Amino acid sequence: MQSSFPTRPEPFRRSPNRSSRRGVLRLTAVALAVLALAFPVLSTPAVAQDKTIRLTSLDWPPFSGDTLKDKGAAVAVVRAAFAAVGYSVDVAFYPWNRAVAQVKDGGEFQGYFPEYAGAEVERDFTLSVPLGSSPLGFAERTAAPVSWTNLSDLKGKKIGVVDGYVNTEDLDGRIAKGALHADKANSDLTNLKKLLAERIDLAVVDRAVMKDLIRSTPQLAESADKLRFNPTILEDKTLHIAFRKDANGQALAKLFAEGMAKIDAKAILARALGE
Repeated sequence: MQSSFPTRPEPFRRSPNRSSRRGVLRLTAVALAVLALAFPVLSTPAVAQDKTIRLTSLDWPPFSGDTLKDKGAAVAVVRAAFAAVGYSVDVAFYPWNRAVAQVKDGGEFQGYFPEYAGAEVERDFTLSVPLGSSPLGFAERTAAPVSWTNLSDLKGKKIGVVDGYVNTEDLDGRIAKGALHADKANSDLTNLKKLLAERIDLAVVDRAVMKDLIRSTPQLAESADKLRFNPTILEDKTLHIAFRKDANGQALAKLFAEGMAKIDAKAILARALGE
């Protein structure tokens, strides 16, 4: 049965005073700061946690190589750009396909270089801004020059390519379709030797790489007058770092762009190439 007497009102409760509220807020802020230090946000790119960038490359003189001065011209530019924004760079050298796989398959390496731009590469990796450029074309025998204006003119020619290298979309597309005949090798040096031995008619090669290989390889140096770079180039190719296609890779690409804006990359590249 309900009482006929009116219910007693609840006593009035005062809210904490301002100084108490400020104390609680200060304690909360301190607690959040401690938690932030103890448990970093998982989405923060690793580039913010480590001042060393780990990349792979290959022996591709004069741009990269474990025995070259400054590890090569491209390595000199990459290190200078990252140093300009406070980062160091470790470079591990592998055969090309393995250098790419070390990054693509995950692990300690965050990118590889030097890489040409191309649809297939950009599908799997985040490309940096260019670190430099160099003409890509054909090496040929001086005694058997090849005149061409369109790639279709090369039908019937045996063209040496390096397995795993990106060349140009047009050339690679024609080779993939069987419109042009490609003979694969594991390096530019092997292709130039095959060219001298008349096992192939042309070899796709970077002009600076060809020049350096002829200078530094006794067998090629002895036959330097028998080889030349075809005057019609395929493309003036830009060189890039290919980072993993994830948030960290995008952050590294942005960081590299900031570093490149702070240095004279052309001067560093020219000096390293001895130009």
